Amino acid sequence: MMKNFLIVASLILSFSFAFASDTSEKPFVKKRYSIEGSAKIETSENSTQLVFSEDFKTKNGPDLKIYLSKIPLSELTEKDVDLDAVRLSVLKSHRGSQSYVIPANIDISEYQSIVIQCEAYSVLWGGFDL
Repeated sequence: MMKNFLIVASLILSFSFAFASDTSEKPFVKKRYSIEGSAKIETSENSTQLVFSEDFKTKNGPDLKIYLSKIPLSELTEKDVDLDAVRLSVLKSHRGSQSYVIPANIDISEYQSIVIQCEAYSVLWGGFDL
C-alpha cells in the first residue's frame, strides 16, 4: 500500500514540475527614472505571473501602472505606451518583491516588453524587453 502511495506521489510531483517553468530574470532599464532590480515571467499549469525581485526599487510616483506592450522598450515613447498594450495592474509598491497575475486570455508570446508608466502624467519610468 505504501509503495503504491509513493509511486502516485512521485507521478504527481513529476507531472507538476513538467508544467512549471520560468524564464530568466531580466534587469529593469531606466527610461525616465532609475529602476533597480529585475523581474521574470513564471508560468505554471495554473497561472502565468510577472514576478519582481526582492531588490526591485524605483522612485515612488503617482498613478504608476504596469503594461505588457507589443512594442520593444527601446522604441517606446511616453505618448505611445498604451498603443498595442495591455494594462496589467497598478504598481503595488515602489520597492521589493511583488507579483502580478497575467490573465489566461493573454498570449505572452505576442508581447515585446514590460513597462512601468505614470499614467496620470504620461511619464515612462522604464521596464524591460521580454
